[in-house]
Amino acid sequence: APSAGAGRKKDASRGARTGARARATATRATKGETVAAKLKGVSVVVVGDDADANDVVARALAVRLAYSPVSVPALLESTMARGAEEGMTVDDDDDMSEDAKALVLENSAHEQLATFLRLCVATCGGGRGATARGDCWTWLFGAITVWVDAEGADESAPQRQAYELSEVRVVVKKGVAVDGEAAADQVLAGIDALVDADDQLCGKKNLYVRFGCRGDWPDLKPPGEYAGDAAAAPT
Repeated sequence: APSAGAGRKKDASRGARTGARARATATRATKGETVAAKLKGVSVVVVGDDADANDVVARALAVRLAYSPVSVPALLESTMARGAEEGMTVDDDDDMSEDAKALVLENSAHEQLATFLRLCVATCGGGRGATARGDCWTWLFGAITVWVDAEGADESAPQRQAYELSEVRVVVKKGVAVDGEAAADQVLAGIDALVDADDQLCGKKNLYVRFGCRGDWPDLKPPGEYAGDAAAAPT
């Protein structure tokens, strides 16, 4: 029969593991609170080829930062379904390709989300669309942008040039379900270092949004002095 001493050792070991997990959870919560305070309400946008990975990371970050998670693919699906029910189309121009119409919708979603604070936004994947084009990042520069990259990804893929505009990059294993908590740990560490290196960054991003996300990031011009047109969606 097992001795009483062996039972006590098992209980002690189990208690130690429980305590370690509790301490790790508390540390993670504290880190999230600390980074959230430094962000000053600035949203976080997650980009990358894998839409599912973007969503997992955005949701994990939302929990840690006490932000609201938003899925752009889900938002677009809802918008298109509602438009179909109401007999509406994205554009009356029959010459527009389906990809062009999708790009218009995606840019519109980014434009609307850019006006909100404290969001963790998961963007579309697939290596195409707005986030895969640097000229469509006008509405993203007001947020902290995070690139979820994959080990062994094709380094020559053209969309990577756009993704490199991101301020934080986390690499995950390709073909394996993303560990949201582990990825969030890396992202939070990256954001923490980013804002510590430039204590004006978040204030500047808030100002960029207040100026209307005109596209003049990072060299903001005073109101009335910027000649660009942020409202014109690339075709």
